[in-house]
Amino acid sequence: MDEDVRRLSAERLQRLGEELFVACGAPPADAALVAAELVDASLMGLESHGVTRYVMYVEEVLAGRIRPGAPVRVVRQTANLAVVDCGLNFGAVAASRMVEIACAKAQAAGIAYVVSRHCHHVGRLGGWVQKVAERGLFGLAVANSSKHGHFVVPWGGREGRLATNPLAFAAPTSGRPVVLDMSTSMIAEGKIRVLLHAGQQVPPGRVQDADGRPTTDPQRFYGPPRGTILPLGGELGYKGFGLALLVEILGSVLAGEPLTDDFRYINGLGLLAIDPKPLCGRRRFRSLMDQLCAYITSCPPAPGHEEVTMPGELDFRTKEQRQRDGIPLPATTCRQLEAVAAKVGLEVHL
Repeated sequence: MDEDVRRLSAERLQRLGEELFVACGAPPADAALVAAELVDASLMGLESHGVTRYVMYVEEVLAGRIRPGAPVRVVRQTANLAVVDCGLNFGAVAASRMVEIACAKAQAAGIAYVVSRHCHHVGRLGGWVQKVAERGLFGLAVANSSKHGHFVVPWGGREGRLATNPLAFAAPTSGRPVVLDMSTSMIAEGKIRVLLHAGQQVPPGRVQDADGRPTTDPQRFYGPPRGTILPLGGELGYKGFGLALLVEILGSVLAGEPLTDDFRYINGLGLLAIDPKPLCGRRRFRSLMDQLCAYITSCPPAPGHEEVTMPGELDFRTKEQRQRDGIPLPATTCRQLEAVAAKVGLEVHL
C-alpha cells in the first residue's frame, strides 16, 4: 500500500466522530448519528462526503455556524407538506428528522414533500432517500446551497450563480434499493477538495479558472481568485443547468428562503416520499422493480465494460469491501483530523 495512505476501521472512525462531536457539545445520540452518516459515505467510497467532513463540522461548530442540540421544528404543515426549521443543528440530525416526517405523512396520505430552513450540510444526499426506500417508499431529494457555495456557472456564464445542486432518488427492491445520487454539475466541489489533498489533477472539462479558462489544477480552482465549475453535460451543459435550477426551486424557493450573502443555511434540503401502497401496492411495486432491475442488468456489456449495474450497486460493493479491509485515508487527511481534534481538547493519533 502507498505509505501516504492509511487504512482505518469503520468502528475506529465512528468512535472518533462521536468523541469529536460530543466534545463540540452535541448530545451523544446526535453525535453517533452524524458520525454514522459520514462513516457510511466513506465506506461507500464517497470520500467528499465522508469522514473528511469531520474537520469542516468541528470548525463550523467553533465558528458558531453549527449549533449542536438546537431544536428541529415543523413551522408550517398540511397533511402532505411541511416546512422544517433545522435551527442550524448538524445537517444529518435535521435530515434524519425530515425523513421521519416525510415518511409518516406519505404513509398516511400517499405522498409528502418536506423542505428545510436553516439547514446545515446534510452529507450524502443518497443516504436520506435510501432510508425512505428501506421503508418501502419511493424517495426523491434535492439540496441546494446559499451564495457561499455558488461555484457553478449558469450555461454560458463565467461567474458562479448556483451550487453543485445534487439530486437523488431511491426505490425499494427485494434486495438492495436502487439509489441514484448525482450532482447537476460536472464535478462536486468536495471531490475537487479530495483531489487537492491527494495532489492530483481534476479531469479535463470540469472546472474553469477565475478568468473562465479551462483548467485541471485544483489550486487554480480554489484561487484566490476562485474559479468555477461547469454544469453537467459538456457541450449539452444547458441540460445540467436546467436540472440545477429545478433543485434550486425545490430546495429553497419553495421554503421561502431568499438569496442572501448572510449566513442562513448550507443546504436547502427538499425531500419527497411516495407510498406505492395506494397506487399499485408495496409488494407489487417491489416485484416490478425487481423485474426492471433484471431487465436492465441483462443488457450485454459494451466493449470496455464488464457488466451493466443499477445505480448504487457499485457503492454497496465498495462498502462490503471496506467493511472488511478498512477505509483508506490520505496521511494529509489524518493529520487534519488530529489537528482539529486538538482544537476541542482531544488527543488523537491515527
